[in-house]
Amino acid sequence: MPTIMESNILVQPPQHSRRVESWVYAILNPLIEDLRREGVLLKKGNLTWRWYSKKCEYLRPINEYVGVSHGPIYEDFVADNRGKEFKGDFENHDKSLAEVEGRASRFFDGLMQSNMFRKQVSSVLTEYESGIGVTQEYPNFERMKADLPNYIAEYLINRTEILPPHYVTHQFWKKFGSKFERSEDEFAGYKQRTSFRALKKSSSTLEEVSGRLVQGLEAHRLLLCSTYDIPAAPVNSR
Repeated sequence: MPTIMESNILVQPPQHSRRVESWVYAILNPLIEDLRREGVLLKKGNLTWRWYSKKCEYLRPINEYVGVSHGPIYEDFVADNRGKEFKGDFENHDKSLAEVEGRASRFFDGLMQSNMFRKQVSSVLTEYESGIGVTQEYPNFERMKADLPNYIAEYLINRTEILPPHYVTHQFWKKFGSKFERSEDEFAGYKQRTSFRALKKSSSTLEEVSGRLVQGLEAHRLLLCSTYDIPAAPVNSR
């Protein structure tokens, strides 16, 4: 005889089920929205990876896309027969993300150990500092100068073309960013072509995994909404 928990999982929810509604509003909708945004970032090559945390700031594990207060709803969703099919997909996404972060960190460490990269940063910084005082466009970032190689490596990892105007390094990167290597072949000069190729491959894998997951979640939302006759988003009654 099934346990109480097993019996509850197998019970068919009624029409307009609040339980199913909570899956759609608290789990599926946030995941679909965040994974769509994740896909846009990955398509651009922007991993949002940060050198000080060694993490992707806006690419997150699945459970971090779900609100903390909605943790019990998430657990209920992946335990139920109608949602547990996604458990493996969620784990695959998080594994792919961890691979991206790990390879980004290894590529970063390789650049930091490259004498050629360090010399290039120093040369470009000297050129930049020669313009300070000559033009008001060049702000002095003396306090962050020691970390400049870290930031430049981060920009290269994230394929950053333009920085927001409020960034202290905005003008620096606008003027000198093109001087740094950006292609797989060019990274050979830093002895990092293999490492960059591995990072690029892991990023492409995450993009594919994320894209398939979004499609699956969208289809599942449509199925739940049509089966249990609930709207795809809350509707305020007048």
